[in-house]
Amino acid sequence: MNRLFSLRPNWLPTAGNRLYLSVAVALCLAPGYLAAQQEEEAAERLTVSILEGRGKSLSAYPYAYYTPETELAIGAGGIITFYTSQIDEELRPSKVSLSAYYSTRRQFKISGETQLYYDRNRSLVVVPFSVGSFVDKYWGVGNQSSDIPNVDYGVQVIEGSIVVEGKTGLGGFSRNGFVYRGSYTNITDVRDNPNLTDSTVGLEGGFTSGLGFDLVRDTRDAVFYPTQGGFHRLYFVWYASIFGSQYRFNQLEVDFRRYFPMSPTQVLAFQISGEMVFGDAPFYDLPALGGGGIMRGYYEGRYRDVNVLAAQAEIRQHIWRRLGAVAFAGVGEAFGSDQSDLSISRLKYSLGGGLRFVFDKAQRINLRMDLGFGKNSHGIYFGLEEAF
Repeated sequence: MNRLFSLRPNWLPTAGNRLYLSVAVALCLAPGYLAAQQEEEAAERLTVSILEGRGKSLSAYPYAYYTPETELAIGAGGIITFYTSQIDEELRPSKVSLSAYYSTRRQFKISGETQLYYDRNRSLVVVPFSVGSFVDKYWGVGNQSSDIPNVDYGVQVIEGSIVVEGKTGLGGFSRNGFVYRGSYTNITDVRDNPNLTDSTVGLEGGFTSGLGFDLVRDTRDAVFYPTQGGFHRLYFVWYASIFGSQYRFNQLEVDFRRYFPMSPTQVLAFQISGEMVFGDAPFYDLPALGGGGIMRGYYEGRYRDVNVLAAQAEIRQHIWRRLGAVAFAGVGEAFGSDQSDLSISRLKYSLGGGLRFVFDKAQRINLRMDLGFGKNSHGIYFGLEEAF
């Protein structure tokens, strides 16, 4: 869960909305600005080491922002990094990350992830989770869904998954393992959203529960800020009543990433990702285009369908001391089961850039702020770690 939180408005950039964004940017980048002016002293205040031993540290910071949906929201985020072995020099750092916010409209979300590396990186355990009560958006299904005023709906969600990977005997892969994913969703208010009708699969909410597997090839030189190598993952989950799921469907995801050092201070990163579902998936579990990871500039879920494909490229440049910058571009599309729905002429685009502040110097964990633009859409994103 790389994203701490994001503002992904679908409204036009009026003077008032530009003010909301400006306030959020100022509040979230203030710590980085101070550290850039008084680097080592301020950085020590921001990154507090509370554990003894190799690479054990806690980094945390508060934030505040405003959107019409949440009104004023305040929260905090942070990450603990450590090693599960003090004698394994090849071992990658493990982490526990957590973020939470609460708004004046009584909306909240708490999310986090535990990621543990063992046995010279041949074993990995990942446990992400999320709990929240908030307003989400649903534009319907399809790559040509229309912009309409009433797309909000109220929802309460509890979700999490467990991934346990070990060394694989399959040639070319680093690890393989088992995946469990479960969630409970309660639609609290459809808010006159015309896309949510009695025939909408998932309108009544309920449980989804599935078991599956994944295959991983990981040759990155670092976890938090890779400069070379790649990360390739195939992920499949079967949701069925035998696991307690109220919905029956299958989910397949592929993720392909590559990193190239262009100079000692510059990295070029690529990602191609795809997701597809087979069966009767609830509308909120349909593959979604947008968000803080890929296709930045679109609200996560602005376009949904049974298939989603997207690709992006990003140039990462160190500027001065702890400061850096990125520029990115992406293309993607949501489409149906009929392959004729996939059309180059209907591809969505994403362009943007962002700033980086090195929050944890030892592990090169960045505090990021990205501003993305899509077709009649834009969004601003904050968080720890890179988008991909």
